[in-house]
Amino acid sequence: MGKIISFINSITRYLVVAIMSLMIVAVFLQVLFRFFLDQPLAWTEELARYLLVWLTFLGSAYAMSIKAHIGTEYIQKFLSPLWNKIVLSVAALLTISFFVVMIQQGYLLSVRSMTQTSPSLLIPMGYIYMVIPISGILLILNVIHITWKDITGKE
Repeated sequence: MGKIISFINSITRYLVVAIMSLMIVAVFLQVLFRFFLDQPLAWTEELARYLLVWLTFLGSAYAMSIKAHIGTEYIQKFLSPLWNKIVLSVAALLTISFFVVMIQQGYLLSVRSMTQTSPSLLIPMGYIYMVIPISGILLILNVIHITWKDITGKE
């Protein structure tokens, strides 16, 4: 199971890098056309905004895989091993509960938004919002994997 999650996380990492690169190009084009050619491109600003949304959510899922989010490490060093496992389990359950709601509501939002198109790019807004349930699934997988490794010490 650890190899599958590692593979998914490596794909997520490459996707985050690609999105960031594309966003840099879009913003560079916007600056170039606006200030040097005096002909701003409407689609670059919108593309950069939507890429930032995807970057944020997918980046959050990847950050979870490398334990880059705020955690309870400071509290855990004062706890016994049993209480440490209890704290980790409760924190994981609460986090997963939030991500389940995120998946449900994100899916409903994306489905409802499929008929609305973006102003410049003319793509359905549901595709923009689809990152919410996708990242929720990735976050749950990573929380389960990280918690399992922390509690058992196994991969």
